[in-house]
Amino acid sequence: MCRDYLIKRSIYAAAQVPAYLIVDSVMAQCVLFTEPTGHGEDADYRCRRITAFGDSTPLEPVGIELDTSRFAVYENVRPHRYP
Repeated sequence: MCRDYLIKRSIYAAAQVPAYLIVDSVMAQCVLFTEPTGHGEDADYRCRRITAFGDSTPLEPVGIELDTSRFAVYENVRPHRYP
């Protein structure tokens, strides 16, 4: 999970990928990062939207809403501290 929230996030932001979605089955949430900014290792996203599983996740960059009501959650896994 660390790679998704830190390393990949920075790489995608540096590449100016307009939206980066993490489906986090440990924390039962979707995290959408948008508006990439910066260069190299300092790149990041300006905006972050967190949506709990069960709620619709709007994906504005592609014009759809993601239904998360059937997403599975990992049981008995220690929560992490990201995003």
